[in-house]
Amino acid sequence: MEFLLKNESRFFRLGSYDPIELAGMIATEALTLGSAKVLIQSDGEWLTVSAEQDWLHDREQAFSAITPFPQAGANSMLAEVLAVAFSAGVTTATQEGAKLIKGDSTMPTPEVDPSAGRSVSFMLRRSSPPVH
Repeated sequence: MEFLLKNESRFFRLGSYDPIELAGMIATEALTLGSAKVLIQSDGEWLTVSAEQDWLHDREQAFSAITPFPQAGANSMLAEVLAVAFSAGVTTATQEGAKLIKGDSTMPTPEVDPSAGRSVSFMLRRSSPPVH
């Protein structure tokens, strides 16, 4: 995570964390990995990306490490780890249940479509000031 925070400008087009851009990156992953229907929702505090299939099946490490994403080309990576590094809270849910990845268990969490194959939600604000 320290590497991600110190190199923020390498991951976002304008050089700093942009939650909307990040939601688009995650949605693109889902489409690239075979989902036909992907939805991005905002409730003002959280952004949620959901798809009818679990695009991260067998890729749970995507929340804790830079994970190669060869389907998107050389040097590509899954973006979920960026949500963990740059936001205050992250949750994911599949039909098997929901999981808090980062944050306090007392934090409100977004409503998720229980029929979705996978959803990833992250808070719009940063978890801490950027590291220089």
